[in-house]
Amino acid sequence: MKKIPFLLAGLFFVFLLLYFTIGKKEREAINPDEIAFVKRGNITHFTEQTGIVKAQVGAIVRVGTRATGEIVELNYQVGDFVKKGALIARIDDRELMANKRELEAQIEEQKREIEAKEAHYSYCKKEYERQLLLLSKEFTTKESVDKAEKELRIAYSELQLSKAKLRALEEKLKALEIRLSYYSIYAPISGYVTEISAQKGETVVAGLSAVNLVTIMDTTKLEMWIYVDETDIGRTRPGMRVEYWVDAHKDKRFSGKISTIYPQPQIMNNIVYYLAIVKIDPAYTFYLRPDMTTHVRIIVDEKKNVLLCPNGAIRFEDGKFVVYVKKGEKIERRVVSCGISDENNTEIISGLSEGEMVLLKVKPFKSKETKKKR
Repeated sequence: MKKIPFLLAGLFFVFLLLYFTIGKKEREAINPDEIAFVKRGNITHFTEQTGIVKAQVGAIVRVGTRATGEIVELNYQVGDFVKKGALIARIDDRELMANKRELEAQIEEQKREIEAKEAHYSYCKKEYERQLLLLSKEFTTKESVDKAEKELRIAYSELQLSKAKLRALEEKLKALEIRLSYYSIYAPISGYVTEISAQKGETVVAGLSAVNLVTIMDTTKLEMWIYVDETDIGRTRPGMRVEYWVDAHKDKRFSGKISTIYPQPQIMNNIVYYLAIVKIDPAYTFYLRPDMTTHVRIIVDEKKNVLLCPNGAIRFEDGKFVVYVKKGEKIERRVVSCGISDENNTEIISGLSEGEMVLLKVKPFKSKETKKKR
């Protein structure tokens, strides 16, 4: 009788040990972090690539001059915004301006001469007509008529010669004005000044090529070069949507479409890439700058309202995709057919139903039924 309390205490201790040991295994098996539910939703399949922001063709203009002389005016510095048509710089043009005034004076003089020649021609014409009239009435001789005709032709020739001289002077003035235009440099596009090659007071000498003064970049005309790996180029086509971001603005997502794919490969570190070009929306250029590295997702396929299963629940065993489904206290191994996938989920074409519970970790479950099926 004295041993009964000790026996009961021992049995109670064994019961507690079994309870906590088995309970711990059950709790480990039913950990909420290790299960997930099959549900419906949208899925996007993409490939991840690396890109770089570049200026479009024509977005960077190097503004030069064909004039020779001292820079007397330079209105912009690096970083300044300049509008199209604004005066950037001016070169000393006093000598050409003096030549222009001289030509204008010669043109004015020639016009006065033409007026005199026109008056003389008009007089000779009337005299000739008068002589013809007198000859018809036999009040003059044929010699007088011939003389009047000769003077009329001379007057006409002198008038035409003066007009030709005027046209030559006017063309000379136009050429001079064109030369003068080289001395005032205007912005061909709107944008930011990115480089200045000369300063006020310096003398530039134009040679066979124009001297570069400033460089202007239109920051609203950007594009992205995506370096597509050769393994992914087969499923990359113009018109595909892309999403991208840069390290400078990780919280912002930008989008666009592939406009073209260059056929010429780019080989870097013995890896073959192909350039896919995306035009950047001008609204994004506030955040993006040339030569920024971009992280790109090329959207290969998108599906809506399909059956989704977490990637962690799908395993590849014996050449098949399988998942482990929890039905009550039992675990069932299920072969599934998969579609597209993203970074979190995979489309299930067959093998699962909406609402079923799948296991993300199978190791704690070693039930007899599972072993028999396996």
